[in-house]
Amino acid sequence: MSEKKLKPAQNIEIRHKVKDSKFYASIFSINNRSEAEEKIAEIKDKYSDASHNVSAFRVESKAGIIEYFHDDGEPAGSSGPPVLEAIKGADLINTVIVVTRYFGGTKLGIGGLIRAYGNSARIAINQAGIEELNQFFLISVEGNFNQIGNILGQLEANKAEILNTVYNEKGGTVKSIISSEKYKSLKRDIKEKTGDKFSLNLEKTLFR
Repeated sequence: MSEKKLKPAQNIEIRHKVKDSKFYASIFSINNRSEAEEKIAEIKDKYSDASHNVSAFRVESKAGIIEYFHDDGEPAGSSGPPVLEAIKGADLINTVIVVTRYFGGTKLGIGGLIRAYGNSARIAINQAGIEELNQFFLISVEGNFNQIGNILGQLEANKAEILNTVYNEKGGTVKSIISSEKYKSLKRDIKEKTGDKFSLNLEKTLFR
């Protein structure tokens, strides 16, 4: 799994003209396919009088990365694919772009449409900016009363964010968030300090 992810730094809309047609490109950072579809529906409703509302998204799912595009009445392959390729070219994930076109009377041809839609998406990406998210792990570390101090000390030494400590009759469990880069060294250090008398559970992967 990648230790970094890229997404749009902000949700924006850009506008420009290509010959006589107006192009509006709306870019959004989303978390799943459902949110992407909601944003597409929102833009299609907002610009329901437009000639076309071309869309594409790239999102994570349990089954892997989902990539989608829709030409919305433009010639097949002339609009949705170049928008998706702009998203992929920037290595963005969890991103949806809708490019709205108001036809101005001058036909652009297939090549012109590919350039116009692709450029619209790239302009939106550039103006939105790109935010880099790093990989973190939500973990819980369990040890007896003699080892809790060592566990807490190594979590702090490895710059983990300690969320809470829950005690029981045998000892306690510390829940914390640590960067993926520090995870291996944390396990090694706790093992050394506790004499391997601990239990570590990786509960969830986070990006932030």
